Amino acid sequence: MTEQRQNPGVIEQQTHHTVRTMQPEPIPRTLILSILATGIMAFIGILTETLMNVLFPILMGEFHISTSTVQWLTTGYLLVVSLVVPLSSYLKRKLPVKRIFLTAIALCIAGCVVGACTLNFPMLMCARILQGGGTGIALPLMFNIILDQAPRSRIGQLMGVGSLVVATAPALGPTVGGLVGTYLPWRWIFVILLPFLLIALGLGIANIQQGSPTVEAHLNPLHVVLMAVGFVAFVFAIDEGGAAITAFSQGAPGAGGTAVLAVVLLVVSVAALVTFACLSRRSFSPLVRLGVLRSVPFRWHLLAYVLLQISMIGFSFVIPNSAQLGYGISALASGVLVLPGALLGAMLAPVSGSLLDRQGPVKPITGALAITLIGVLLFSVFVNDSSTALELGIFYFVFMVGFSMAFANTMTSGLNQVDAQLKADGNALFSTFQQLAGAVSTTILSVFLASAQAGHGEPGTAAYRAATVAGAHHGYIFLTIVVACACLCMVHAFRYMKRKDALV
Repeated sequence: MTEQRQNPGVIEQQTHHTVRTMQPEPIPRTLILSILATGIMAFIGILTETLMNVLFPILMGEFHISTSTVQWLTTGYLLVVSLVVPLSSYLKRKLPVKRIFLTAIALCIAGCVVGACTLNFPMLMCARILQGGGTGIALPLMFNIILDQAPRSRIGQLMGVGSLVVATAPALGPTVGGLVGTYLPWRWIFVILLPFLLIALGLGIANIQQGSPTVEAHLNPLHVVLMAVGFVAFVFAIDEGGAAITAFSQGAPGAGGTAVLAVVLLVVSVAALVTFACLSRRSFSPLVRLGVLRSVPFRWHLLAYVLLQISMIGFSFVIPNSAQLGYGISALASGVLVLPGALLGAMLAPVSGSLLDRQGPVKPITGALAITLIGVLLFSVFVNDSSTALELGIFYFVFMVGFSMAFANTMTSGLNQVDAQLKADGNALFSTFQQLAGAVSTTILSVFLASAQAGHGEPGTAAYRAATVAGAHHGYIFLTIVVACACLCMVHAFRYMKRKDALV
């Protein structure tokens, strides 16, 4: 009897082993070009997240606006992306893939045209909103095409290629922004991006195919409103909370009122999102099917993914800013600091996906997370006011080696824990929380810098530089804790997966 009970598991293990040792299936040319078309859109959209940060001083001088105002070019953009991404599951069920693609590319092109013709700050803000809408559609569309149409033996590799866009575009933003700010008028960045979007348009029209049939789906406007209120209130709560902390550190009047406002906004956010979740559970056609969260391993993967995104966006913010304000390095040089790590990460993401296809998720993700943790520890232990730009570049290089190999596989492994019909919903959650994580990370790291700089004179003075380095160091310690928590999340995920396999 014991042998008979074990036979199905043995057969399944042998089948999995056979699949992994078979020759990988060929990837259709049209699929490669479809991924390229949607990937170009997503890459450009995400690139501008961190690219604009480097151009803020230029924009503040031209439009005569404050830091709190110019920051909305990024915060508002991320909010729009966060609101649009959850619609991806509904759009995939309701509309043909090519129509979704054309909508996204039209918004991206319109955003670039408006940005290139900008006459004032509201016009530039409008351009960023259009770009956010296009990116919010394009990002999950790219992953949905991979999940729907990729050969099963190549999903990990292609998801690695897709995640390459998510992982490297924010890291390349400071370099591109530094180049544009140094050698060209800032409006030219939108002109430069337009030809790439037109190439993506041609590739998409010619190659994007329908992977799964559309179904009748309905959209409840109340769900959209609740989600919008929840996300907007949450981002404002984080922003006001950061302002309150900075005000308290400066001893400024009104800090208490700002803190109370942050708490109220947080309560509103939680109430709206809880109501959204309750209504979605009862809805016949919810905006996002939250049943995907019933999978315990999926939840741990999602949390680890969010924490990894916080670490990467945090570094892409704090390194260029601390390099310029703390070490006196130019904008261009500070952007170049992150370039080697970003480029290597671009090459390693597909490689790590291939390893997942052949070995499963445990070994590739565990090894990559170990390298990521070493990278952040190097920053928190060794970076101080006597550090050099070379040290920052080397430590970031180590971090990106591990991050790039862990980030893509965390999403792939997480989506493998849910049923096929829920993968689009899982993809929507990954993409949504990725954007929210970026907004939260930028706000938190800016608080570390601003609170340290408060009361230490003007930029350029010795006291101000020392305070900036100290604030950055506190940020590095925070990011180390974040990565350590991501590692613990994956330990829990793998433990549940092992228990599930044992039951099978």
